[in-house]
Amino acid sequence: MEKEEKKTMYASTMLADLDIRTDRFGRKRIFSVKVMTLDGKLRFVPQAYAAGCKGMNMKKMRYRGIQPCDCKGNPEMHVIPVKITNIIEYNGHYIDWSNGYPV
Repeated sequence: MEKEEKKTMYASTMLADLDIRTDRFGRKRIFSVKVMTLDGKLRFVPQAYAAGCKGMNMKKMRYRGIQPCDCKGNPEMHVIPVKITNIIEYNGHYIDWSNGYPV
């Protein structure tokens, strides 16, 4: 049996994809993400969409807002601010930070 390799994605590609909030029909773009929390736990959010946090300059602080949702795109819980360097996996692709993006 062959070992299946995980696909990788450059960090700049992932961040550009996170900045696109809706598809061409106006619906929210739903994705899955694995992140490392500040206390060192690995968290998996199977369905989420990008959102902002009130009163916080997300790009300057190098954070992105992740809003967990159900299969229809209805929000669940609250927006989770995630430091971009703590994103481990995005839509099943490992994030490659070695493409010159400053960490």
